[in-house]
Amino acid sequence: MILGVPIGIAITGWLGWQAIFIILGLLSLGMAFIIHRFLPRMSGDMPASFRQQFKVLGSTVIVSLLVLTFFRESGNSVLLTYLTTFINDILHLNAAAISLLMLGYGILGALAAKLGGSGADRWGTKRIIVLSLILHAAALILLPLFSGSIITECLLIAIVMFSMFMGGPALQTHFIQQAPGSSSLVLSLNTSMIHLGLAAGAGSGGMLISQTSTVLYNPWLAGIVVVLGLGTAVLSFSLGNRRAPQTL
Repeated sequence: MILGVPIGIAITGWLGWQAIFIILGLLSLGMAFIIHRFLPRMSGDMPASFRQQFKVLGSTVIVSLLVLTFFRESGNSVLLTYLTTFINDILHLNAAAISLLMLGYGILGALAAKLGGSGADRWGTKRIIVLSLILHAAALILLPLFSGSIITECLLIAIVMFSMFMGGPALQTHFIQQAPGSSSLVLSLNTSMIHLGLAAGAGSGGMLISQTSTVLYNPWLAGIVVVLGLGTAVLSFSLGNRRAPQTL
C-alpha cells in the first residue's frame, strides 16, 4: 500500500496498465523461487477437524464478527477499488499528484495500524473497533458533499484511510480473544471473509458507477455498508458480554 500503489500508478502512466500484471507475475515467480530455496521448513498446526470448524461457526459471536469483517471490507472496496478514478474525475488531479497522495495515505495507514494495535492494548479492542467504524462511516458519507473542495476531500479520504487501518489490528485481536483455542482457524475464516467482502464491494461499486455514470456516489454506498458493519459490531459485542470467551 505504501509503495505499491504509487509505483503502480506511475508504471501505468508510463507503460500502460497491462505492464502491471506482467511485472507482478515476474516478481511473484521470483519470490516463489526465493521462498522455496531459502525459507526453512516448519511444521504447521494440526488440521482442524470438521467438527471443530462447525463448532467455531456455531458461535454467534464469531459469526457476527465474520459478518462485520464482510461489511467492513465491502465498504472499503466500494470506494477504494475506484479511488484513483474518484480522485481523477472528482478532484481533477493528475497521475503524478495521485501517486504522491497515495504514498502519503500509505504512510498514514502504517501509522494508523500501529496506533490501532497499541490503542487496542491500552483501551480495549471494542472501543477501537467502534471508534474506527464511526470515523470511517462519517468520512465516507461526507465525501460527496464536499466535492468542490480539494483540501477537504483529501482530508476526508485521509480519515477513511486512517480509520480503516486503525481498526484492522483491533479486529484481529478481538477474534483471537473470542476463540483463543482456535485462533488460527478463526483468523483463516476472517481472511476468507475479507476477500469475499472485497469482491462484493468492488462488484457493487462497479454496478453503481454503471447506473449513475459517476463515481461520486460510491462513498455513500460505502458509508451505508460500513454503518451496517457498525451495527453488527454492536450486536457482536452485546452477545459477547453474555458469555465468556470460547476455548475451542
